Amino acid sequence: MIAHLVLFRLKPGIAPDDARIERVVRMMSELPRRIPVIRGWEFGRNLTRDDEAWDFGLIARFDNEADLHAYFEHPAHLPALELWNEIATLAFADFPV
Repeated sequence: MIAHLVLFRLKPGIAPDDARIERVVRMMSELPRRIPVIRGWEFGRNLTRDDEAWDFGLIARFDNEADLHAYFEHPAHLPALELWNEIATLAFADFPV
C-alpha cells in the first residue's frame, strides 16, 4: 500500500473565509466516491494554531504506485488540484505503508 501525504498552506492574502476554500473542501470530500482507486482518505483543516503549522492535511492510501498515478491524472482530481494551486502552497510525500 502507498500513502500519499499532502500539506496545504494558504497563500499570503488568502483569507480563511475565502469562498474558494469552501469550494475546494467540498471537492475534496467528493474525491473518494469519484475515484475508485482510493483505498483510504483522511482530509481536514489543521486544529493547531501556530505560525509554522500548515492549514490542511491529507492522507490518502492506494494499493500500488500505478493506482497513485491514476489518481494524479484522474479528471475528478485535476480541478481540485488546480484550485489548491491557486490558493495554497502544497508539500507532499508518497511512501509505502
